[in-house]
Amino acid sequence: MPRSSALHRLVDFWWIWAIAALAAGAVTTAVAQGFPIVDLELAGTVERADDVVRGVDLDTIRAAILWDFLFIFFYAPALFFGSLWARRQFDGDFGRSAGTVIAVGGLIAGALDMVENVAMLGYLSGAGGWSGWNLVSLTMAAPKFILAFVAVVYILIGIVLAVARSIARRRQRTV
Repeated sequence: MPRSSALHRLVDFWWIWAIAALAAGAVTTAVAQGFPIVDLELAGTVERADDVVRGVDLDTIRAAILWDFLFIFFYAPALFFGSLWARRQFDGDFGRSAGTVIAVGGLIAGALDMVENVAMLGYLSGAGGWSGWNLVSLTMAAPKFILAFVAVVYILIGIVLAVARSIARRRQRTV
C-alpha cells in the first residue's frame, strides 16, 4: 500500500477513532444512567429481559441503545484501522495475515452490534408480539464481544511490538 494513500493515513491515525469511541462510550454510559445494557444484550429470553428492565424507565433504555449506534460508528473503525496499524508491527506472514482478518472482524463486530441494537429496540417496543428479539440480540452479542476482544488484544500486542521496536532503535543509536 503506497504511503500516501488515504487508507494509509486513516490507519496511521486509528487512535483518533479510538478516542472518539471512548467519548461516545462515555456518553452512552451516562445516558444509560447505570442501566446494565449488556445484561439486556445477553438476556436471551423475554423472561430474563423483563427481569433486566423491570423498574427502569424504558425511555432511558431506548436512549442508551440509540446512543450506542454512535459508539458503534467510532469503535468499529477504531478496531478496523487499529488492527491494520498493528498488522504493520508484525514481522511474520502469520501475524500480518491475522491482522487483516481481525480488522475485518472489527467491522463485523460493529454490524452485529447494529443488528443487536435493532433487536433490543424491537423487544422494547413489543414489535409484533414476537418473542425472538432477545434471542437475536444474544446471538449477535456473543460473537460481537469475541471479535472486539480479539481485535483489542491484537492492537495491544501491536502497541507492545511498536514500543519494543522503538526502544531497540534508540538503544542502537546510542551505542
